[in-house]
Amino acid sequence: MAIPLVTVLLVATVGRLLVVSPEITHGETALLEGLVQYRNAALDALAMAIQVVLSNAGIVLIIAVITGWLAVFRRKPLDATAFLITSLMGWAAIGLVKVAAERPRPSLMTGDQLLALDGATSFPSGHTGGALAIVLALTLVNFRSSKRNRILLFGLAAVAVVGMGRIYATAHYPLDVLVSIPVAWAGVMIGCSLSNALVPALAYGFGWTQKNVTVPAPKTARTSTSATGANGATAASSWEAPAKAQQSRPAFDVDEAEEDRAA
Repeated sequence: MAIPLVTVLLVATVGRLLVVSPEITHGETALLEGLVQYRNAALDALAMAIQVVLSNAGIVLIIAVITGWLAVFRRKPLDATAFLITSLMGWAAIGLVKVAAERPRPSLMTGDQLLALDGATSFPSGHTGGALAIVLALTLVNFRSSKRNRILLFGLAAVAVVGMGRIYATAHYPLDVLVSIPVAWAGVMIGCSLSNALVPALAYGFGWTQKNVTVPAPKTARTSTSATGANGATAASSWEAPAKAQQSRPAFDVDEAEEDRAA
């Protein structure tokens, strides 16, 4: 938790410094003005599609759809809950830094902007950070699957397209897009820590089960379900052994080796 929290604070500080550093903003504005000459209909359409699909409502919808798909169709409620927590925390970290930095949106001297957005929410890029948070969260819940490399590879390629699209659309300065990467990562890592604490408790409380995953019971439950033997020693209940065997794994990790071999 410590390193991600420090990362968020440092990036927020950088954002505040950029607000009072007009020379850096002027340099980035000149770069955005130079991109105007490369405008064409296809790239304009792509940039506008990114604006709509990864808007605040769009990110919430994407997270909800993936969570439902994991819970209902894949029958992985633990993975679904972990994905929900980690992706939302990654996106929330972006919003927190936006509020702390309060960097104004780009404004070109020529006025020739594909997207002229108002407000002090330029730093960092919410579209790029939200996309990265979803990709990282989905990679984490597939960490023990052979699919994780493909998810990460294609996901990062999509994030790169989103980031370049936001710069092309003059919705963000280049630094806004770059710093969204460490902020989203930090948020996902914080979400991962929270998931490892919350998911087992929720699974135990609601009786959730998932193939190839053993959920350790809370310490209070372990104490209450132990039995005292004839010699006065406390005997562990039957679930403690598999729980200890799994304690070094993240709460939402799934070993999908059998599924991969069957596929």
